[in-house]
Amino acid sequence: MKISEISAKYKMKSGNTKIIIEEAKNEKGERIYILTSIKQINLPNGEKWSPKEDNVKELDRNNMSDDLKKNIRKVLQLL
Repeated sequence: MKISEISAKYKMKSGNTKIIIEEAKNEKGERIYILTSIKQINLPNGEKWSPKEDNVKELDRNNMSDDLKKNIRKVLQLL
């Protein structure tokens, strides 16, 4: 499966877990969600790395689609 477009990026926090949610479309035009847990990693050279959050908007939980709510609920149960 190839990602053809990422239309939006959001971030949310649930407890101690920070998550980036990317709303994307594949080559068939189907909407998919990519969820990434944000963690800080210590590199061998002593530096710290974490995913960039510069262009990510805060998720408005009141205006989420039902599909996204269902998927987030499932993922948070696994964490």
